[in-house]
Amino acid sequence: MKRFFAMGVALFVGMAITMIAQPKLEIVGGDTHDWGKVSSKESPLKAVIKIKNVGTEALKIADVHPGCGCTKTAELDKKELQPGEIATTEISLNLGAANGMLTKSVTITSNDATMPTKILYLKADVVRPIQVTPSQYFVFSDLKVGQTSEAKVSIKNSTTEDITFSDFEASNGLSINLKKTIVVKGGSEVEVIARVTPKEKGYFNGSVKMKTSNADNPTVEITAYGNVAESTSPVYPK
Repeated sequence: MKRFFAMGVALFVGMAITMIAQPKLEIVGGDTHDWGKVSSKESPLKAVIKIKNVGTEALKIADVHPGCGCTKTAELDKKELQPGEIATTEISLNLGAANGMLTKSVTITSNDATMPTKILYLKADVVRPIQVTPSQYFVFSDLKVGQTSEAKVSIKNSTTEDITFSDFEASNGLSINLKKTIVVKGGSEVEVIARVTPKEKGYFNGSVKMKTSNADNPTVEITAYGNVAESTSPVYPK
């Protein structure tokens, strides 16, 4: 009886050791890297990320994969880590036209049995002197041949200084409500209304450009797009 009991204990201990003895991946500093408030001119944002093996067996990192094209990772300095060892990579994040809170991710895959896929979250609060809301686009949702449609955005001056907007240019049949040079006071905003009367069915795209007096954001370009359908209005003979 004692012999069987001893064998059972030995088997249990062996299984426990096997379960404990395994590689374990840890991102040094936590699973989120937050740059906090940043300006658009700081792009691309960069950070050095360290990956540590806090397990008891060799950790093999198969891949470090960015979640989108705006995020890039350098090659890891090592892909196999003994217990306690650290691997390092540099990550860069291109802000593009991002405005406000931004969250991206990097996926790390390894032979960590408990968590073979680890997600590193990248965060930043992008503060631009000139903000276009609700997005950097004129979105035309109901375009029809021969009918005039409009889309709106707001341009906000998020600084404390006045900003002058001038030299408005609209392409591909677009027109806007702003014609002359305007001054937007600090903290204020102006509504921009774009209109277009499509001549043919299909995909429409265009843009509105303007110059500003702000050194960090000397030009603003707002893209316009939408799908043009045939007109449902009856056509009467002359």
